[in-house]
Amino acid sequence: MSETKVLHLFGGKGGAGKTTLSTAFALNLLETNGKEKILLTSFDSNGGLSDLLKKKLSGKPTKLLPGKGTGGLFASELEHAALAEPLAAKVKAAFTEKVLKSQLLADDDVKKLLEAYASNLGEVAALFHLVELIETKQFDRVVVDGLGASHTVRALDHAVLLRKLISLQRGEKPPRAGSKTPPPRGDGQLEVLAQRCESVTAFIKDEARFGFHLCALAEPVPEAQVRWLFTQLRERNIPIARIIADQIEDGKDSREVANRRGLQAPHVRKFQSLGVPVELLQRRIVGPRGLDEVKKFGKDWASGKETKALAFSAAEGPPALVRAPGMPPIAAPPLPPTRFLFFVGGGGVGKSSCAAAAAVTLTEKEGPVLLLSADPAHSLSDVLLSRLTDTETQVKGTKGLYAREIDFATWYGNLRKKFKERAEAAFGPEQKGQEFALDRELVRNLWELAPTGMDELAAMSTVTDALVQERFKRIVIDPAPTGNTMRLLELPAVAKQWLTTVLAIFTKYRAKGLGPMADELAAILKHVQRFEAAILNPNECRFVVVTRGEELAMPPVERLVEYLKAKKLPVERVLVNRVLPKTTCPVTEERRNNELAVAKAFEKKIGLQVTVAPALGRHPAGLRELKAFRTSWYALSVPAKIKAA
Repeated sequence: MSETKVLHLFGGKGGAGKTTLSTAFALNLLETNGKEKILLTSFDSNGGLSDLLKKKLSGKPTKLLPGKGTGGLFASELEHAALAEPLAAKVKAAFTEKVLKSQLLADDDVKKLLEAYASNLGEVAALFHLVELIETKQFDRVVVDGLGASHTVRALDHAVLLRKLISLQRGEKPPRAGSKTPPPRGDGQLEVLAQRCESVTAFIKDEARFGFHLCALAEPVPEAQVRWLFTQLRERNIPIARIIADQIEDGKDSREVANRRGLQAPHVRKFQSLGVPVELLQRRIVGPRGLDEVKKFGKDWASGKETKALAFSAAEGPPALVRAPGMPPIAAPPLPPTRFLFFVGGGGVGKSSCAAAAAVTLTEKEGPVLLLSADPAHSLSDVLLSRLTDTETQVKGTKGLYAREIDFATWYGNLRKKFKERAEAAFGPEQKGQEFALDRELVRNLWELAPTGMDELAAMSTVTDALVQERFKRIVIDPAPTGNTMRLLELPAVAKQWLTTVLAIFTKYRAKGLGPMADELAAILKHVQRFEAAILNPNECRFVVVTRGEELAMPPVERLVEYLKAKKLPVERVLVNRVLPKTTCPVTEERRNNELAVAKAFEKKIGLQVTVAPALGRHPAGLRELKAFRTSWYALSVPAKIKAA
């Protein structure tokens, strides 16, 4: 594997095999570059890399395999809190090293605004750290097990946002469109920080040094998210090295396998139309686990034989939908009668399909239902075969199902614009030759200082609005994959701290023109508090954990359930999705038995009821297929009596 790039980031739709692929890629690099020190690291310390390697990792690199001389393969899982601490100290020092020029706020209050920003630098610190490992030659190459689609974009934007904040502190004017004049240089710690932001941004845009490996599954929802992420990366001039489509069927063992391969054909063709190399990897009955198995998988990948052998002919295409059985083996218990239902889980497990199927049947039985997508990389439009927007839209063919895909960027952009207008009313409009005042610039750009993920306040606002209006009997929520969902659930605590700090400052200067902004912040804080109260109340909200019947899915699901229980969030059940139907095909039957064994292990280890959702041929889309999908769900075993919620 002759790779000249030194920093490799694997990202894409959750469930697309990022951890396995990045590990196999790092092993292949060691094979061809044995004298080099190669680091395999996980950007998100969720334990996935430790699970795959069967070895507990930490922020300190552990040597996995020796190379030649000092070379070898090392592994770690980045610890954001530890990395953020020294960067936060540098940011605070840089922003306060000079005399603060203020128009309205006292110096102590300006420092509080800056400190509130510096308290949330984990991801930008991780990005800086990865580039530093290469630049300081601690490692010759770094391979990163990255993030899901929407989170990837946010993480790669951090250096740009920090540089923008430095521009505000300096009083720099935005460069004119097309201008090639570099920003003015200063001195001191702020200049060092500005140059670091610029160098990191340049690094991840340098095709010679950086490569993004886009991991994909040949399925409807993952394909839509791959195209979304591809567009986002191209807009930012971030080089895409390849698209890797994993779990491609060879179609040789039986009609069932050939049908599943036919389902994948149109999605692979879409990937191939994007203009970057597309590599195909065969689906294994059981995925590789442990260094030896992943190493063998990596060698098969590096040979390129699978991509050639799995190439699709023009005649291959999707089969008809398999009919659901008339009666499921054991009827699945009804969904709990709570206002909110969150379908949570890793990426690529089918949360959107399950949430939509539940919403369709609940609408028929109970009346008006609101189905919300709280994932920036939306999937509901594809699942419902309906063009959705950021307004509640009644789904055609239903009497009371409304759906909405929350537009986080527009919501957050409107919020920033509103606060800039409020700031101009307080400080006066910007005038030519006006003396720089740091407090004025910070208030004008208040939401640029906000903690990471505050755009997800859009989801909280939408949910609490629906709760107060009482228009809908049920609100079904399709959130982002596990990592982002955890951030959404943790956001109330982060948001309350930041909003309370800023609100106290603005209330102090209410008489000097900041009253309207204080009122806006108080209203947002009220939404956050109402959202937090709702998700903690088992009479208002329940969580359904969606997963696949794969051995590697067990540790993250166990961690997710433990996390929800630790936060006192009411977990209702585990839903094991797309379990293969009983068949005479030996390959399919072996996979089915493995999936059911994992489902039984979930029930035994986690202690929650397990519902099984069978695979009905192609992925369900449209009202008719979603209804058939929902009615086919069954309980793994006879459920005990469940107390009313």
